[in-house]
Amino acid sequence: MWQIREEMIDVHYRDGVYLPAHQLWLDPHRSQDCAFVSHAHADHMGRHREVILSENTARLMRARLGGERIEQLLAFDTPTALRGGTVTLLPAGHIFGSAQFYMESDQGSLLYTGDFKLRPGKSAEPARWRQAETLIMETTFGLPRYVFPPAEQILQEIRKFCLETLEEGDVPVLLGYSLGKAQEILASLTEMGLTVMLHPAVYKMTQLYGEMVERFPPFERLVAEEAAGKVIICPPNASRSVALRKIKNRRVAMLSGWAMTPGAVHRYQCDAAFPLSDHADYPDLLRYVELVQPRRVLTLHGFASEFAADLRARGVEAWSLTGNNQLELTLAVGFVAATNVNPDPAASEGRGTFSEFTRVIDTIARVTGKKDKTVLLAHLLRTLEKEEAALAAVFLTGRPFPQSDPRVLQVGGALIRRAVSLAAGISEAEYRAKTSGLGDLGKSVLSALNGRQGLEDFSLEETGRFFNALEQARGPAAKTQLLRDQLARLGAQDAAALVRVLTGDLRIGLKEGLVEDGIAEAFAVKGEDVREANMLTGDLGEVCRLALEDRLQDAQLRVFHPIKVMLASPEPTAEAVWQRFAGENGSSVLVEDKYDGIRAQIHVSQGRVEIFSRDSRLITGQFPELTIGWEEELILDGEILAHAADRHLTFFDLQKRLGRKGQDDFFVDSDIPVIFVAFDLLYFSGKSWLKRSLQERRAQLEQIALPVHSRLAKVQPVHSAEEMELAFRDARARRNEGLIVKDSESLYLPGRRGGAWVKLKKALATLDVVIIGVERGHGKRSEVLSDYTFAIRDEETDALLTIGKAYSGLTDLEIEELTAVLEKQVIGQRGRVRLVQPNIVLEIAFDSIQSSTRHNSGLSLRFPRIKAIRRDKTVRDIDTLGHAQSLVGTQLVAEK
Repeated sequence: MWQIREEMIDVHYRDGVYLPAHQLWLDPHRSQDCAFVSHAHADHMGRHREVILSENTARLMRARLGGERIEQLLAFDTPTALRGGTVTLLPAGHIFGSAQFYMESDQGSLLYTGDFKLRPGKSAEPARWRQAETLIMETTFGLPRYVFPPAEQILQEIRKFCLETLEEGDVPVLLGYSLGKAQEILASLTEMGLTVMLHPAVYKMTQLYGEMVERFPPFERLVAEEAAGKVIICPPNASRSVALRKIKNRRVAMLSGWAMTPGAVHRYQCDAAFPLSDHADYPDLLRYVELVQPRRVLTLHGFASEFAADLRARGVEAWSLTGNNQLELTLAVGFVAATNVNPDPAASEGRGTFSEFTRVIDTIARVTGKKDKTVLLAHLLRTLEKEEAALAAVFLTGRPFPQSDPRVLQVGGALIRRAVSLAAGISEAEYRAKTSGLGDLGKSVLSALNGRQGLEDFSLEETGRFFNALEQARGPAAKTQLLRDQLARLGAQDAAALVRVLTGDLRIGLKEGLVEDGIAEAFAVKGEDVREANMLTGDLGEVCRLALEDRLQDAQLRVFHPIKVMLASPEPTAEAVWQRFAGENGSSVLVEDKYDGIRAQIHVSQGRVEIFSRDSRLITGQFPELTIGWEEELILDGEILAHAADRHLTFFDLQKRLGRKGQDDFFVDSDIPVIFVAFDLLYFSGKSWLKRSLQERRAQLEQIALPVHSRLAKVQPVHSAEEMELAFRDARARRNEGLIVKDSESLYLPGRRGGAWVKLKKALATLDVVIIGVERGHGKRSEVLSDYTFAIRDEETDALLTIGKAYSGLTDLEIEELTAVLEKQVIGQRGRVRLVQPNIVLEIAFDSIQSSTRHNSGLSLRFPRIKAIRRDKTVRDIDTLGHAQSLVGTQLVAEK
């Protein structure tokens, strides 16, 4: 919550401006005891107990909001004693009845503009002002590029558009907000002799206008069959309504201040866009500050932080109460100001650009609290159109495509360096010099582009199309050119954000669960319903669409759409596992071997068989023998193992079967036989089995005839910690990793690591980590990268924390192949250590773990060595700081 306390009127901000000395809110978004309402747009009204407002705003508010409230109706320019001060309302020039709030008290004077404009219009009282010590002003268009042409010039261009459209036998359709802008254009067009028909939403508001304004121009209600030869005015959100779709030969124009933004016609999917606005443009914002002559300025909405910084550079004390999208982290005072915004057509103008997305994620990166991040996310998603929100939800997880989408961009660090160098007009040597030691591709892009401003403002939908084109491009040359062209048109900040999305490394401390929470908050749905829908679809974009339409219940498990696998929580001892499950009540649990393979789902329907990895990648082509012999329609969860009848095969053998997927992959093919071990049934004969107990799922699974290259996992009940320890030793004797212990009544919870499944693999002494730094070796390895610094994940901040370094355990061939990959993924250098993109996951064995100040994780491993390269896992699957801390003090015996 913002607090401004000086020898002037005390101002707080949270979901609206609050004057605590007067117990009065100014345009709050939530219901309050007493509030000033500046005008009757939906994002400024609320169901307050008592309101202070102009008479005409009250009439509009009664019609739009309904309900009972105490009304303090004030005439313009009439001082009134209220709430411990003297209040005067001044016309704001925004829409009819819109008012500014001026207060004088013992603390000083304050002027709050609400939404306003200085340019005279035909549908609002002309704005007036007074000198005040504190000026609180809206800054929707608070950037220098927003300089609107003279109103008469814009109106003449609109008139020309309408006449030319009519001459060609088409119907001109003008999109403008139903209260204010629609009446402004109606008055202007009828003066030009054009006949106007109004969409029902506009017609209703205009009828009310006509009752309050003398000699208001005539208008007709829209009848599609009678639209020929007339101009249609409708709100932006009705541009695809049934009424308009009946008018086949129409040309559409958007009337908005955001028409000044490059690409507005494409973004709004219209034929023309005209910068007609009922807000002040940048020159009028500056002029208003000069007219009021305040001691301090507090800015709200739109480009609040940018305009405040502009004023400070001009010698005016100015601070933003909100920032871009009405949200800002105010570093100067350490508070987060956040507001809930009604999904109102007027409030959503100008949203949906990638620049907007960049500014929001930059704010999220600086916020530390989960709640504040959620509020920021919710606001962003709420103010976007459906498809834009869907894309934003996916991008916020650091992915260009949904998790269930098997496509891979195949864009490595070397390719990105080339593209950025070309876009910046520098050599790769200059790029390395500029970015040496930064250790972050995003920061490297910022440094290389050196604060450059963008040439174009791309929409989120255009960005999505770019990622599609980049994935479809074949070969590094084509991909480099595409990426170079895109980066060349973007500003430095946007380019850095784009690269972070395509590399899956946003670095804003945002986990997928927080995006789920943001969707729930944005669309007022239950978080558990959002999480379940995401589990079923693996597509946060689709989840966002369903939540927006209140259709989360429609999310269904579908064949060939992989879902997240259910996860097991780690425990270090059989005693700890038994305590978690049974305690002293004597109940039994089921155990099965924890296999040394890769997790996979098999999907079968109508003769088609597909295999997906745990991170939803399509891997069918790597294991063709596993697709033979399936008959039932089903989805199975299980493990792919290297297997031969005459000898035991290990994960190292299985690695050779992981197929080469692109230029940055280092896997080779081999004739290593494999089997699929099924341990759970997720879908069978057209129905989901996720919400049936494990006991039921297992019973049905045992009835299914598995083909020759598949097996059923063996399970057994145990009744004590001692029995579990014996089962663990038996599993180890079978050369498996340990045990998975399961509650027989548990449901299948995709993506969740709860108490229903627990893994016990203490004797392997392993952690899954990600490589973040590499060095050249010594002696015969002096020409290869063989020393690997690795990290675990802090589950609270999502940061990668170093926990050790290893250089043994891999073959010479594996080291050579890793070197070829890692050299392409270098993003910086720190001494001898080359910093690399966190892409390659290792399984590290060790003897013990202890607290240490050597690494920033606060932990150190004794005798770490590489057990395996986990090609089936991504950086999102590595072990967490919390899990590693739970192992401290537990002596782990390495496998012999």
